[in-house]
Amino acid sequence: YSFEALEIVDAEFPDSFELGQIYRINVHMNRPSDCHYFEGFDFYRTGETATERTVYAIGSVLDRSDCLPLEGDTIIAYFNFEVLFTGTYVFKLYTGTDENGENEFLIYEVPVITPP
Repeated sequence: YSFEALEIVDAEFPDSFELGQIYRINVHMNRPSDCHYFEGFDFYRTGETATERTVYAIGSVLDRSDCLPLEGDTIIAYFNFEVLFTGTYVFKLYTGTDENGENEFLIYEVPVITPP
């Protein structure tokens, strides 16, 4: 088997975060064939702030010649995210590449609020 990034098609973020809380973030991704399986997420701090993250969904792919393509089959997985900084978090979720081979991303911005 080998590993490859799966294409993320949607994610479920709250409208805002509260500092110090932990949130479950559901992520929907394409499963291109019956030989693809979700393994986990890779997170990278990117940009110039501590609150920007680039997220890749990692899948394992069986090295077989009889894999069947799947149309519209999605996998839902989640990660827990702890809010450690104030400001606005920016999440860039990998969705695949464009016709020029450039990476494309879904972008979610979630502000951190201070409870009363």
